Amino acid sequence: MAEDTRDPNNASSDDQSQPEPPRIRRPKPRRDFPKSQVGKMWDALGNPEEPVNTMPGGTYNSAGGKPVEVSWKDAFSFSYDGKGPAWYQTPCARDSLLVGIASGGAVGGLRFVLRGLSSIAASANLAVAGFALTASGMYYWCDQRRKEEARGMAAAVVGMRMLHEKKAREKKAAEEAAQAAAAAKAEEERIRSQRWYKFW
Repeated sequence: MAEDTRDPNNASSDDQSQPEPPRIRRPKPRRDFPKSQVGKMWDALGNPEEPVNTMPGGTYNSAGGKPVEVSWKDAFSFSYDGKGPAWYQTPCARDSLLVGIASGGAVGGLRFVLRGLSSIAASANLAVAGFALTASGMYYWCDQRRKEEARGMAAAVVGMRMLHEKKAREKKAAEEAAQAAAAAKAEEERIRSQRWYKFW
C-alpha cells in the first residue's frame, strides 16, 4: 500500500477562508421557573444522571478528579454554590425579600401618611424594622415549608419503595402458588394415570 505523500501545509485556501457560522446565543431567563416534582426529588435525593463518584453537594470527584481551588476571596464572598455573588438566589430568598420590601414600604408609608413630614426619620426606621422582621419571618416560614416538603418527598420515596417490595412479594407468592398448583396437578395426573389393578 502506498503512503499519503501530500503535504498537510498545502491545504486548499478555500477551506481556511470560509468563516465559521455565527453561534446563536439564547438569553438566560430572568427568573427561575418552578421545578417539577421530579426535579425536586432529584434535588433532595440526588440526580441519577450525575456521576456516581461525585460526593453529594460537592465538586470533588473521588475517582481521580482534582478538588476546586479555594481562595480567601471565596471565603469572604456572598457566593451560592460557587457561582458568584448570588446570595439572592438561595432558596426562599426571593420571596422573603419581596414580602419584606412590600411590608417595610407599607409600614413606613403608613407612618409617614399618619404623622406627616415631622417624623421622616421615625418612618424610615419603622420601614427598615418592618422589612427586617417580615423578611426574616417569611424566610423562616418558607424554609420550614421546604423542609416539610423534603420530608414528604422522602416519605413518598419510602412509601414507593415499600409498595414495590409489597408488589414483588405478592408476585413471588403468586408464582409460588402457581408452581404449587402445577405440582399438585402433576401429582394428581400421575396418581390418576397409575393403574388401580395388578396382574401379579
